[in-house]
Amino acid sequence: MDRVSVFARRRRIKNLEEWTNYAILTEAFFLALSPSVAAAAVMFGVITWFLRSRIDSRYKVRNLPFDVPVAIFFLIGAISVFLSSVRSFELIYNYFSLVGIYALTYLIVGQTIRTTAQVKKVAQALCAAAILVVLCGLFQFVFGVDVADVKWTDPEAFPELKKRIFSTLENPTVLAGYLDIFICLALGLLTKVERRAQKIILIIVIALLAACLAMTYSRGAFIAIAVVFAVYGVLKDWRVLILFAAVTGLIAYSDTTFTNRILSAFSMGDSSEGVRVGIWVSTSAMISDHPFAGIGWGAYQYVYPQYNYYVADPNIVIYHAHNIYLNYAAEVGIVGALAFFWYFFGTMFISLGANERGVEKWLTDSAGKIISSNSFLQELADLVNEKLAEFSNRFLNLFGKKAKPKLKKVRRADVLHHEDMNFSEHTHQKFSDKENVATVENISVAGENISAKIIKLDDEPEEKPDSIEWDDLTQIDDKNFLEGMRLGIGLAFLSMALNGFTDDLLFNIQSSMLMWMLGALGAAINLIRD
Repeated sequence: MDRVSVFARRRRIKNLEEWTNYAILTEAFFLALSPSVAAAAVMFGVITWFLRSRIDSRYKVRNLPFDVPVAIFFLIGAISVFLSSVRSFELIYNYFSLVGIYALTYLIVGQTIRTTAQVKKVAQALCAAAILVVLCGLFQFVFGVDVADVKWTDPEAFPELKKRIFSTLENPTVLAGYLDIFICLALGLLTKVERRAQKIILIIVIALLAACLAMTYSRGAFIAIAVVFAVYGVLKDWRVLILFAAVTGLIAYSDTTFTNRILSAFSMGDSSEGVRVGIWVSTSAMISDHPFAGIGWGAYQYVYPQYNYYVADPNIVIYHAHNIYLNYAAEVGIVGALAFFWYFFGTMFISLGANERGVEKWLTDSAGKIISSNSFLQELADLVNEKLAEFSNRFLNLFGKKAKPKLKKVRRADVLHHEDMNFSEHTHQKFSDKENVATVENISVAGENISAKIIKLDDEPEEKPDSIEWDDLTQIDDKNFLEGMRLGIGLAFLSMALNGFTDDLLFNIQSSMLMWMLGALGAAINLIRD
């Protein structure tokens, strides 16, 4: 093969790789803005990725940590569609069009993202889209969206609640779950960045996301993010609790309707809560009747009327179980649900660093927390550690002692003063303003010619400007960035898991695409770190 053909082949490989990266960035940006554009980007990215893998002999498909449960989940999902009692072409089309997009998102992101620079670009695309989502939500709140037209709130329980924003997503609950995810990502980065300017920017971002979250008046999402902040604050950094308390207090002070809405979640006075309980009872009956293959992926709305024990109105369509755990178990069966949650919670635990913690370390950390909470136990532990360290040192000294380093005596004649240096006219000097170093040659010292470098010491250190440089906002250490993103993804999955108790946010196409993208991104980050 001649050089021209080799060069052309390498160029094609490079172009295909860039196109795949652009497809991933396009999906990340349009994910919450236009699912159709995002889905088209996924299809284009899969084609370019496949062509590149065929042309590039050096390219190797890598194994992600949860490929096995993901494959089992999608396979059982397909089987559930064909075994479903709902004989509908729409069911088959929805499975292969929607679940196919989820699977392909997981595929190309997990196989393509291999460097820190790629992770940063995906994060930037997601962040740019989140900014537009928040701005759109603020616009809706300012100009008003009458919730009476869409029946999102019980008017008898909350007569004062007239506006709930949903931005570019389907409804306020889905938007709230989306905002929870980005609050978690921002929190993860906040705990890892070192520059003060970056910390300030991230705190402002979290406050704006929280304000937008309050405008959705979604109780489940707010309680979920409160639990995330509480868990992280207690186990890792108590300052996070202060940040959350400050933001929440400010929101509650400015909007009493929000406070009443959140408190109502614990009183069971809202009709929506009663409906959810009734739906959960019906879903449990579905699981009992179809434990293995389920009722079929996406068949919930068609099968629910047979189990309609609570919502008697036939004109009301129930699309999902309002509980992620019950919904998956009902539609794809218990085995399929277990495969999904193997991937879901496995991704969460790995992103939170569980793969680096053995049982022994976990027990040690737990014992340390218990001891540190009691002053007597702390003093006792310190005393035991001190005595053990003493004993260890004495025991090791029995087998050998380290020789003390010998200090070299310096004679007065060996000390060279600058007055003794004879710079002849042939001395060659070069001075660099940048390095403050002068190179001198042919110095006559004690009858011998030598070369040396003279370093100029400034009398006063150069003062740094007080103004914040742009680099202070944009530059971040690669290791800290990856750690922050990984932690943020783990917390985001935790928020989705908590939200899943009261709603099936993954029924929404955009939320599911985001979840599969973040799952693959988290797996890629773990491989990059290793």
